[in-house]
Amino acid sequence: MGKAIKYSLLGAIVGAGAVAARSLSVGQATQPDSDEQPAGNAPVKAAKGAACGALAGGLVGVVFDRRSKRKLKKRMKLASMVSAGALVEAARAAKPSIGKQSRRARRAALRAAKDARRAGRRTAKRVGRRASHTAELARLQADHLVDVGRHKLAS
Repeated sequence: MGKAIKYSLLGAIVGAGAVAARSLSVGQATQPDSDEQPAGNAPVKAAKGAACGALAGGLVGVVFDRRSKRKLKKRMKLASMVSAGALVEAARAAKPSIGKQSRRARRAALRAAKDARRAGRRTAKRVGRRASHTAELARLQADHLVDVGRHKLAS
């Protein structure tokens, strides 16, 4: 509807301008036997000319708007077919580089997994040593408490 409005405004301006120009030319060259009044009802004539121009411009705008929509639809259909074909060709062309990148990513993931496993082993060893040390301290403390308890019972 955008073109219809634009062309309606353009038609109204052209119609009003044409009637105004015609009435001015008639006003300057008035003849006594002419049945047109020179300037008495010029605004009414200009309004009628603007209305006729707006109507004609609106019709032209509607026709152009429909044509452009139809052409756009056809162009989009063609573009989608072309872009789909281009997309397939691009995918075929990119397949080797995509495969190469996936192999690199797989190798990097394997390296990261190995590093994580090594770090986990180191951490497990460290935690195991600490747990062993803590268990040894707890055993020593328990032995001490048992000795203290025996000493109290004996005395």
